[in-house]
Amino acid sequence: MIRALLVLMLGAFVSQTTEYLPIGLLPRIAEDLQVSQAAVGALVTGYAWIITLTVIPITLLTNRINRRPLFLALLAIITLCNGLALVAHSYWFLMLLRIVAALGHGVFWSILASYAVKIAPRMPPGRTTAWAYSGISLSIVGGVPLSTALGQAFDWQVGFAIFGAFGLIIFILGYFWLPSVAVAIPDSGGSFPRRNWPLYGAVAVTLLIITAHFNGYTYITPLVTDTLGMRGPRLPLALLVFGLSGAAGTLLAGWLGAHPARLAVLSASNIVISQVLMLYLAPQPGIPWLVMAVWGAGIAMLFIGLQSWVIELAPGQAEAASALYVMTCNIGIGAGAMSGGLWMVHYGPKALLQAGAVLGIVALCSFMLPGYLRKRRKAYSQNRSVRR
Repeated sequence: MIRALLVLMLGAFVSQTTEYLPIGLLPRIAEDLQVSQAAVGALVTGYAWIITLTVIPITLLTNRINRRPLFLALLAIITLCNGLALVAHSYWFLMLLRIVAALGHGVFWSILASYAVKIAPRMPPGRTTAWAYSGISLSIVGGVPLSTALGQAFDWQVGFAIFGAFGLIIFILGYFWLPSVAVAIPDSGGSFPRRNWPLYGAVAVTLLIITAHFNGYTYITPLVTDTLGMRGPRLPLALLVFGLSGAAGTLLAGWLGAHPARLAVLSASNIVISQVLMLYLAPQPGIPWLVMAVWGAGIAMLFIGLQSWVIELAPGQAEAASALYVMTCNIGIGAGAMSGGLWMVHYGPKALLQAGAVLGIVALCSFMLPGYLRKRRKAYSQNRSVRR
C-alpha cells in the first residue's frame, strides 16, 4: 500500500513540475527557438487553459477505465512529451508537446485523490490525499529548481529530459507496485454532478481563494525582494523556506484531514494572514521569514483541504467532482495571474497585496455558502416529501 502511494506521490511530482517547466527556463528557450519571452510564457498559460477546457469531458469519457492502466497511460503521455523535448528544435513542435501533455494532465489530477483513497481504504481520506498531493511540495522544493539549474548549466532541453527520465522510472515502479482498481459506476453513470448546490458552493470558494493566492504568488519574487527586502542570497533562501513550509503543511494536513472543510478554512486564513503581515508589518524583524512560512504551509494545506472537501460533498462522483475542482483551480490560477499583473503594473505591490487580502477575506466569508446551500437543499427535500 505504501509503495503504491509513493508511486502516486512521485507521479504527482513529475506532473506538477511539468506544468511549470518553462518558467525557470524561459530566457534560454526564447533565445534558442528565437521567439519572444511572452511566447514562451504562453506555453505555461496555454497549458492551464487547455486543462480548464478539457478536464471535465475527458474525465467523463474515461470514467469506466480501470485506474491502474489509466494512471500509467497518463503518466506515460506526460513522460513522453518531456522526453521528446530533446528533439524539439521549433517553437511549434514544443507547443504541440505541451498541448498533448496538458490533455493528460487534467485527468491525471482528477483521478489522483480518488485512486489514492481506493488504494488505501483503511487510511483516513485526508491522509491518503496528503500522500498523493505531497508531490506538489516536492515540485516546489526540488522539481522546478532542479530543472532550472540543469537547463542553465547545460541546455533547456536537458531540464525537460530529466523529468522524462524520472517519469520513466516512476512508470516502471508503477507497473509493478500499483494495484488494479476497477471503477464502480454509480447510478448516475459517472456523469457530471447535477443539482449538488453545496458542491457548487465549494467550487465558488475554490475559485475565490485560489485567485487570491495566485494574485500574489505569481509575483512572489518582486514581492519578496521589494516588499520584504530579501535580496541577494536571501531570496533563494526565502523561497526554500516557502517550499519546506509547504512540505510541513502537507504532513500536517494528513493529520488534520478528517475535517477537510475546517482544514480548508484554516489554510485559507493562513494565506490571508500572510498577505496582511506582508502589507503592514514587513519591515519588522523576523516578519519576512514568518510570512514565507505561513504562506507556504497555508497553500499546501489548502490544496489538500479543498480536494478532500469536494470529494466529501460528492459521494459516488468523486472523480467528476475532482475534475470540476481541477478546472476551477486552473481558472483561478489564470485569473489570479491576470489580476495580479494589472495591480502590479498600474498601482504597485502595495495595491496588489491589498487586493489579494480583500479577495481572501471575501473567500473566507464564502466558506459559509456550502453549509447554507446544504440546509436549503435539505429543507427543500423535506418540503417535497411533506407535499407528497
